[in-house]
Amino acid sequence: MKQGIILSAAVLAAISMQSQAADFTDTAKVISSRPIYQSVTGQECYNVPVQVQAAPQERSMGGSILGGLAGALLGSQVGQGSGRVAAGAAGAIAGAITGDRLQNDGSNSGSGVVMQQQCKEVTKQIVSGYDVRYTYAGREASTTMQQPPGNTVTVSVTAH
Repeated sequence: MKQGIILSAAVLAAISMQSQAADFTDTAKVISSRPIYQSVTGQECYNVPVQVQAAPQERSMGGSILGGLAGALLGSQVGQGSGRVAAGAAGAIAGAITGDRLQNDGSNSGSGVVMQQQCKEVTKQIVSGYDVRYTYAGREASTTMQQPPGNTVTVSVTAH
């Protein structure tokens, strides 16, 4: 019977100790926090204005020829004798110049500004986490955290 009482007391003591060994959370003081950097490579693109020059257009002779003929015809109507010939020649020159300028006015040539996308490869350093050292109950420990800690961190404590 004594053995049964001793055994019962031992079982009760063991159950009592197990009920006291509970997990809980507490706060620990942060000693240091160091960011962990990671290199990330990517592209940066932006639009920039670019000056463009139109290709030179080939000049056409049709306007000069038609203008010269019209000028010669009109010029020959002015004056008498050799004056008509001189007026016709002057009309041909003026008509040729006017016809050339009308046909080759340069409206298809020139320059302008367009927006052009330019990209370049860049490498950036980003913070991927924090190495944190802390003290709890006189002991120093460390962990890695995603966010920067404050002055304290929450720790899980298992009592034995």
